Amino acid sequence: MNMVKIQTLCGLLGISFSFIFGAWTPLLAVLVVMTSLDIITGISKGFYNKKLRSRKMSQGMTRKAMIGVVIILANMLDIVLFAGVPVAKTGTLFFYIAMEGLSIIENLAQMNVPLPTFIKKYLLVLKQKGENPNEINNEKLNIK
Repeated sequence: MNMVKIQTLCGLLGISFSFIFGAWTPLLAVLVVMTSLDIITGISKGFYNKKLRSRKMSQGMTRKAMIGVVIILANMLDIVLFAGVPVAKTGTLFFYIAMEGLSIIENLAQMNVPLPTFIKKYLLVLKQKGENPNEINNEKLNIK
């Protein structure tokens, strides 16, 4: 009887997750991986520079959780405005993938990890197409 309860619970959680976030897509998987890599490289950078602070990490984790809120909002907009076609969600995922990628590159550059220039330039182009092109910091990325 316990197995039926577990299956029911998993089913209810899966249905809820699917409604709130929309269908699981490769872009959503890429964002999860990029977010995880950003967290790992951020913590590594803190150790490397001897500036690891729990308060700063807590703020960073809160910002990461709020990305999920924005994805939920985009998915709800898709349901209401586009009959479930993932227009807003796809744009949102592309934006956050670019931002996470740029953050990973910044973290690695600040640890003096050599990086291919084409990757840095590609992520800068993606960021420029986003909403905050004025926040690009070429100095942090060591691009000349």
